[in-house]
Amino acid sequence: MPVPQQRDPDLTRERLTAWLSARLPGATDLRTRVEVPEGLGFSNETLLVDAVWEENGTARARRLVVRVAPTRYQVLPGSRLAEEYRVLSALRDTDVPVPGVLGFEPDPGPLGAAFLAMDRVSGWVPPDLPSYHRPGGPLAALAGPERAAVWWAGVEVLHRVHRLDVTGLGLDGLRDSPHGPGGLTRQLDHYEAHLDHFGGGTPVTADALRLLRDGLPPEPAAPSLLWGDARLGNLLLDGVAPAAVLDWEMVFLGPGEADLAWYLYFDRHLSEGVGVPRLPGLPGRAETVHRYEELSGRSVAHHLDWFEVFAGFRFALIASRVGRLLVEHGLVADAADVPLARNAERLLARTLTALS
Repeated sequence: MPVPQQRDPDLTRERLTAWLSARLPGATDLRTRVEVPEGLGFSNETLLVDAVWEENGTARARRLVVRVAPTRYQVLPGSRLAEEYRVLSALRDTDVPVPGVLGFEPDPGPLGAAFLAMDRVSGWVPPDLPSYHRPGGPLAALAGPERAAVWWAGVEVLHRVHRLDVTGLGLDGLRDSPHGPGGLTRQLDHYEAHLDHFGGGTPVTADALRLLRDGLPPEPAAPSLLWGDARLGNLLLDGVAPAAVLDWEMVFLGPGEADLAWYLYFDRHLSEGVGVPRLPGLPGRAETVHRYEELSGRSVAHHLDWFEVFAGFRFALIASRVGRLLVEHGLVADAADVPLARNAERLLARTLTALS
């Protein structure tokens, strides 16, 4: 659900111009245009910046996206923009396409919160709202084989991310965070410790947490880098090819099955979860698992049900938090009126029932 942005465009432009000047030391006559989009929803605030300048007599230009840590509509317990900046910087020279990054600013002084500046990549995104399964959207406009190509592009991205050398990329710092090795237990501990933040939990999420604690699968000897929020809606596409992998604010270290299950579960939410048939031409769960196993060279099916409950548990808490924020800020009267939270809870309940 879109939420209003409250920011002075002129003051934002002035402060961003000053910040950019310090990071473009060769720039003269630097000018910026800042767009403050309305209604982009929760998570980080997004600003679109066009910068032009002269450098050694040559005209230069750069199109940027500035992501500002949330201050009013904070869905996750804390901002992870600093980690996102480190991940994007580390992936720059890999075969995982990510936006180039200009810098991270931890000081809240310029924009009221920490922010990350990155290049704006052209492309299109299969939307979450309305669901990309609904008629009339960009994914629905593609022919069946092209839809399948988009889906397989996402699976290929998962494989590329999971085979990266965490140590070689200098991302060992993630090991000391709540999202480091032993990542599954740490993740459960993290979400349980912040239940009040998400809305206190429900009997359904409590049942899911018990199942997850009781059936914890073995951790890999060498945990992979995980995208965290692995879904088509975070994949910027050029035609049917990945142009940029976006939104790393849920990044952690662990088994690749966690990303694969989130990818499958979020697609399920956008179809079954919202009462919409899946688009014809999109590969199903069994085909997707088989393809991921081919790419990774290992079986993942044994514990995949656990990872799908893990995905549903986290998604239900996040959806609950969104509902709570809408109520707190007077955008709806009752969290029960928020379809996202209601649908997430129902889908998790169905998932648990299917396993009982």
